[in-house]
Amino acid sequence: MRYGKLMLAAFIILSLTALPLSEAHILIVADSLSDSSCMYEEAKKVATTLKNRGYQVVELYKGNATVKNILKGMYGADAVIYAGHGGYMSGNYDCRGGYASPPFSLVASDGYIWGAGDMVQVNGQTFYLPFKEGIPVILLHACFSTGWVEDYEVKNPIETIYHFSRMFTGSGANYYATAWDGAEIIYDFLNGSRNFYDANQQNFEVINKSTVYNGTTIWRNDHGYATFVGDWNGTFPGASNTTPYDDAAAEEWYRNKVKPNFTGSKPVVDFTYTYSGSTSLRTFTFRSTAYDPDNDTLTLKWNFGDGSTAACEEVTHTYAREGYYTVSLTATDSNGLISVKKKTITVGNPKPDLVVTGTRKSGSTLYIYVKNQGTAAARNFYTRVWYGSYSTRNYKQVYTGTLNPGATVTLKTYYKYSRGTVKTDYYGKVSEKSETNNIRKF
Repeated sequence: MRYGKLMLAAFIILSLTALPLSEAHILIVADSLSDSSCMYEEAKKVATTLKNRGYQVVELYKGNATVKNILKGMYGADAVIYAGHGGYMSGNYDCRGGYASPPFSLVASDGYIWGAGDMVQVNGQTFYLPFKEGIPVILLHACFSTGWVEDYEVKNPIETIYHFSRMFTGSGANYYATAWDGAEIIYDFLNGSRNFYDANQQNFEVINKSTVYNGTTIWRNDHGYATFVGDWNGTFPGASNTTPYDDAAAEEWYRNKVKPNFTGSKPVVDFTYTYSGSTSLRTFTFRSTAYDPDNDTLTLKWNFGDGSTAACEEVTHTYAREGYYTVSLTATDSNGLISVKKKTITVGNPKPDLVVTGTRKSGSTLYIYVKNQGTAAARNFYTRVWYGSYSTRNYKQVYTGTLNPGATVTLKTYYKYSRGTVKTDYYGKVSEKSETNNIRKF
């Protein structure tokens, strides 16, 4: 087994003011600062192995490993694997193996997830991580997580591990951290280890010493490079237990950050809608058919896609403008489990409406400004400019793939004349509200 550099550099935070699913998947986070290719490669190899074995995996690397994405990815995950920096606050460690004091953090690409006792704190908000009971949280190379920072062992490794681990164990996870290369513990599980105890026995370093600190048993050998806090009977999920990540449910959890209790079944959510007004009113009636298999009490929330919301089983809503709207119904049961159903509805008779709003000549380049002032996207159209009386002579034309409602596109083409005519949707392929405002002379 290869053993590389003991720990990657700790990330020093100068001050607080400087801080800038189905729910059954494996979350992998790595190289959030884009400065440690070895962490990325190690995590990517684990992710590829898991996916090849049928696991549903959410991968967050480099700039995509934001605070929000990491927290959302944790919602209901069956395992969390993090290969990245462990952060601390300036003044709480001397960078030379002195005493380390909390808080510690996971480092994201745009901020920090701080430990706050059994909870975490982000931007002044304190909450529990949204874990299922007994999931494995496996940290690879993160400073402080094993009592080491690069080549220095801190003066108080057991105390440091205790404080670092609490943000995970406080939400019910089994905590395993290692400074050894290779993510060995994960492959132990994939190769048949039944639980953490079995996997530990297969490791290059077998942890065989424990210390009780503040009533918590910390497993770590003297000067060891791996540590465990939790239940040795805890295990790693099988591939058949994982299903695709549910971003809508995770997003809803992220809005309120209430700790869910992943027991029983999620709500089953759906809804119907009917047109219930005149064309000018654009009114619909929405009816929930959501229910909870465990007969838990449900809280319902409608989002009508135009900025309006409601909280009831049946609601009538009038849209101010025609168009296409994504309507969602979120059902949350009394255990905090979330299900979301989304449907796109058509309001009125939405159509695009293209208009040339202006032109500008600069040297031999002509800039043409085309706006879609309609209520539906315009797709696959040409804008032609020509000089003289005939559009089939002395012309240039530019293709546009998609122009969404309200959007403007700036087209540019070589054009040697100072005057001319511009017509958008030259071939008349777009069905528009008005076919008479596509042409402009300059």
